[in-house]
Amino acid sequence: MTASDVVAPGGEPAQAGELQVSVLMPMRNPGRFIEDAVASVLAEVGTRLELLVIDDGSTDGSRAYVEQLADPRVRMVDGPRSGIAACMNRGLELARGAVVMRCDSDDLYPPGRIAAQVEFLQAHPDFVGVCGPFTMTGPAGEHVAAPRIAPSTTGDDVAADILANRLRTHLCAFGFRRSALGRIGLFRPFFQTAEDIDFQLRLAAAGPVGFLPASAYAYRLHDASITHTQASVLRQFFEASAYGMARDRLATGSDALMRGETIALPEGKGGGQRADRSARQISQLLVGEAWKRFQAGDRSGALRTAWRAAMASPGHVEAWRSLLLVGIKPRR
Repeated sequence: MTASDVVAPGGEPAQAGELQVSVLMPMRNPGRFIEDAVASVLAEVGTRLELLVIDDGSTDGSRAYVEQLADPRVRMVDGPRSGIAACMNRGLELARGAVVMRCDSDDLYPPGRIAAQVEFLQAHPDFVGVCGPFTMTGPAGEHVAAPRIAPSTTGDDVAADILANRLRTHLCAFGFRRSALGRIGLFRPFFQTAEDIDFQLRLAAAGPVGFLPASAYAYRLHDASITHTQASVLRQFFEASAYGMARDRLATGSDALMRGETIALPEGKGGGQRADRSARQISQLLVGEAWKRFQAGDRSGALRTAWRAAMASPGHVEAWRSLLLVGIKPRR
């Protein structure tokens, strides 16, 4: 990569060997969360970056908030209003950085995440991307869980794990080279959700993907997110499709979308279509965290976490059961 490949937000070339970052932020009515999301990206210092906010039809005042920011690193662009994949592709078309990252408009970047991933890619020119673990928070930003077991050694290549459908983290915890898009293509509009899973699985096929053990993303759980507004059966369908197509590519070299096949969406109404509520998901995650603490010998921490699980969703029977058991169960 040469300096001519890297253009700073104002259009001037970057210093030789310096990687500029384009952070893509798809946005549609994130409400008050947009302020923290933008601030977490712009807090980065020492890294040349641009923040592309792709507004996909917001009507809640979030666009006006972004437009009034007096920061030359911020660019507001109009989204196509035809789904999250198309919104991300609009951002990719306009991105000028050699490295691309994504931050959803209701989530957060931890301090130093951008610089750490840029430094890794700078030192590993053969790697197409790098990622790290993520945490899950509640609506107010309170810690809920840190899901998915991850490597502990800095620099581990996790591409093989990803290709084996063992995803280590969320796509928003990735930084990837824009040059890799020539090999993997853009986001695929078929995926109403799970477009991030599909992209991650295709990225891993393009080359090594590094792993840094420090948390790279804070994923906020709240009822207005697409995870909690889309019917569960559809979300599960698109996730299963992403994994199934990855297996198909490994076996045959292509998948149904590559072959131009028509894929029917699931039919049917009823309880299976109901979207999950964030409070129940938070409660379930906290139950898991409570048992982790208990197994680690931290009974008091387990009790506090189990109590939080019960309070997050008082109708969640498993949370109350866990609260009782971690209080009376003997430790091994």
